[in-house]
Order: sequence, then C-alpha cells, then structure tokens
Amino acid sequence: MGVYHLMGLGLSPGSVTGPISYLAHRYQRGNTDDLEFFSRSGEATQNPHEKGDIQGIVIFTTQEVLKGSDTQDDLYYVDNPINRVTKNPKQELSLPMQAQLKKLLKIDWSNICGKQHKREKGDIFWCEVDLRNTELTYDRIIKVVAALDNPGNRGKEVWSNLTGGNNVINFALQLAATLSSVMARLYYVQAINEYAEKCVRFTAEDGYWVELPVIPLVLSPLIEEVIKIVGKEQLHYDRIYSHLMQSSSQWELLGQVPNAEEFNQRYLLPMWKTGIIKTVENNVYKVGSQWELIHKYKEKFEEAKKTGLNIDDLAKDTEEDWIKKEEIYLK
Repeated sequence: MGVYHLMGLGLSPGSVTGPISYLAHRYQRGNTDDLEFFSRSGEATQNPHEKGDIQGIVIFTTQEVLKGSDTQDDLYYVDNPINRVTKNPKQELSLPMQAQLKKLLKIDWSNICGKQHKREKGDIFWCEVDLRNTELTYDRIIKVVAALDNPGNRGKEVWSNLTGGNNVINFALQLAATLSSVMARLYYVQAINEYAEKCVRFTAEDGYWVELPVIPLVLSPLIEEVIKIVGKEQLHYDRIYSHLMQSSSQWELLGQVPNAEEFNQRYLLPMWKTGIIKTVENNVYKVGSQWELIHKYKEKFEEAKKTGLNIDDLAKDTEEDWIKKEEIYLK
C-alpha cells in the first residue's frame, strides 16, 4: 500500500517538491535510521525496504495557481542538487504551474515508488480552494480525507504536509486530522534561509523535517453520554448524575464516583471550562458552543463518509468540479 500526501501549494513549488526529494533520498539510502523512519508506514507484512513509497499526491491550491494569473510578482525557483543551497541559475516560474511542477516532481518521485516492483504511474489530484474561506476549504479537504478512508476496510495511508499554501489550508488539514482520525502522519519542512526557500529540493537534512503529533479527538463514553443528556434538555448536575445512575451500562462509566457533587467536580466542570457544556444558571448545564462547533466540523466528515466515494470517484463526480485527477508517468 502506497502513501497519499496531502499538501497545500502557494507560489513556491519547493513546498511540494522539497519533502518528496527528502523522502526519496532517505528511501533510497535505507540505513538503519531511514528504515526506522518509514517503519510505521505500510502493512505489517510489507517489505521494510518498500515502506513509505508514494502512490498519490493531493494538492490544495488556488484558482490563480491552477488557471493562471497576471501577477506582477517575480516568480522563480532554483533547481538545486539535494543537500545544497544554490542561488542560481534562477528558473522562471509561470502560472499555471502544473506542467513545471509535474516535471520537477517526476525526478524524485521516481525514486520513491517501489524498489523491486516500481509503480509505473503516480496520481496527482489538483484541488481548488479559497484562501479566504475556511469553511469551504475545510469542506473540500474533509471530502478528500473521507474518500481516502473509504476504499476497503483499511482505507489509504495518508500523510499531511503543513508547509505550503497559507494558514487557512494548513488549519483545515490539521483540523481534518484531529476530527477524522484518518491521517497517519503530520509534518512540515523548514528552509534554513531565504535562498533555501526558493530551492526545489531539500537543502540541508539536519532540521529540515519536523514531525508533528497527530492528536485525534476521541471523547470518552462518559462525556458522550453527558452531551446526549444535556443536548435534550438543560439539567442540574444532580439530575445528570441521576440519569447516568439509572442505566446499568451508563452507571459503569461513573467508576468510583460516589455522589453527584464529586461527579460535578471531576467531570462536568472540566467540560464547562473547555466550552463543551455551559451553564444557564447555577449548576444547570446545557450543550456548549465549543461542542456545537466541533460537531459542525465533525459532521462534515461523517456526511462525506456516507457517500461511499473513493478519491477516484470524487474526481469523476461532475458536481465536485473543484478536484481533477492527473496521472504522471514515473519511469
């Protein structure tokens, strides 16, 4: 099973090509540290030297990048060797940049597509988003995440790069990781100086790759039960406690909580502090604004999952004209 990388893209192709060059370098080198780096990737029975190979790249970017623009910016990149910062020669970057980006990607992607049984092609999905519209951007990212989770029982392996694009894209990618529990890895890459930022391959291995924790939102069964109860009606904490005590299955969730006052201190007040629940009067609770916000974003993932679409289906759906699939030949 290959990896799908989700990435934002602005006007710097190196935010996409740089990490691919880094991964390809470590994939081919294959020393002890490299094998450990890729060890969590793939299936348990997969050849350790094949773990981490890239099957697809999903790029979230703007109409300006995808369809062209009359920008007056001086757009260029430097086609540098790996592990070196070079300032010249500057290569002019034109918009739309798909053709140039594919050409650059092919060089390194061909070195991380399997060693014994090389993939002949890789999939690129171009996804248009709006850098000033968080909800629309999240809505499209979560549809992609759900589609990658749909094929078979395991779904696809998903890594997310939080480097390119802008804060809206990277916030949406991180939120999707938290609410979906689908992504296997979050990372970003950093250039050592302004010249390195223009390079399309990684310029220094040390400090380049930054791993971030994937922290899925998993509510305890007790918290879920409280939300269900106060979602129906606002109640004093002793009434909430009483509701839980009346059901044997829910009573077990309380553990060693002997009374309603301790239940309030141990469970309800921490939920109140984070906004999951709120008070309408003294010690009377209802669902809070933070849970309503979480639920709003989480529900989008559940709705996307219900469609049963995989990512190829999503790209073929005429109603989803913001995502296009393209194949790149790697040999």
